[in-house]
Amino acid sequence: MTHKKPSTPEERAAARAASQAITQELMKRIDTRVERLAEQLGAGASAELLTFMRFSARFHTYSLNNQLLIWMQAPEAAHVAGFHAWKGLGRKVKKGAKAVRVLAPLVVPDREAPPMASGKPAQKVVGFKYTSVFADYDTEGDPIPTCSAWVVQGGDEGTRELLRALSSAAPMPVEWQDGEGRGAHGWTDGGKIVLNRAKCALAPAHAVRVFFHEWAHVELHFQGQGKRPEELPDRATRELEADACACVLSSFYGIEAAAQVGDYITAWGGDAEKLQGSLTRIQRAVSKVLGTLEQCAEVIPQAAD
Repeated sequence: MTHKKPSTPEERAAARAASQAITQELMKRIDTRVERLAEQLGAGASAELLTFMRFSARFHTYSLNNQLLIWMQAPEAAHVAGFHAWKGLGRKVKKGAKAVRVLAPLVVPDREAPPMASGKPAQKVVGFKYTSVFADYDTEGDPIPTCSAWVVQGGDEGTRELLRALSSAAPMPVEWQDGEGRGAHGWTDGGKIVLNRAKCALAPAHAVRVFFHEWAHVELHFQGQGKRPEELPDRATRELEADACACVLSSFYGIEAAAQVGDYITAWGGDAEKLQGSLTRIQRAVSKVLGTLEQCAEVIPQAAD
């Protein structure tokens, strides 16, 4: 179906107003869903939050707002793309497919900023508009290219292989130390990750989770990563954010990791603003970790077809 492009000033003004109304409605839906998640936690229910957290790993390159919008509209989606992007992949959108509405930035030249390294004018975001994408199951055609679909194979030995590959791909050294006298299963100083041999060596799936927990701390909470102490959340929240990242990242690799549900309820229950702040930081950390690992795809074990 083709749509007539607005041609008169009145038509363009009406189109802008309609677009703004849809964008505002999408933002309202995001706020409402976060409030609902917080209310559920306040009532002791965490299942929906955990479902979203695991879903979000599929769309780790998207903002938290767009992850929420895709989850609300197409919870079974594995991929989404625009009409022309699907066409470029040799697929077409099925007739009658329902669009998934997400947010796209409104970008304009920033005349007050110096040019970019490429020589092009700097740009700045001045707002958002809605755009339409379509879920993979609403398209047909050539096979969808796969990437980053790594799932552990072969039980404990496969998990150990994954951990070795992850460790070699990490941007900081990963060490094993004897730590019978330490309660921590792992720790980091921001420059390296240490796994406690006594706590992790015999449980490779747990070791993967601890590895991701400590890497999340590096991305989220260390001054060397551009964080000032006064900008950091309290210690309990820092631990929860690292735990949530580990839960999402472990799930991405096919390792089920039990989240610290009781602590989530205590920290975020009923506080939508605090929950949204943590989810935003979690999304950014997960995206950074998976983006780093995708650049080292050749060393990560691939899932069997």
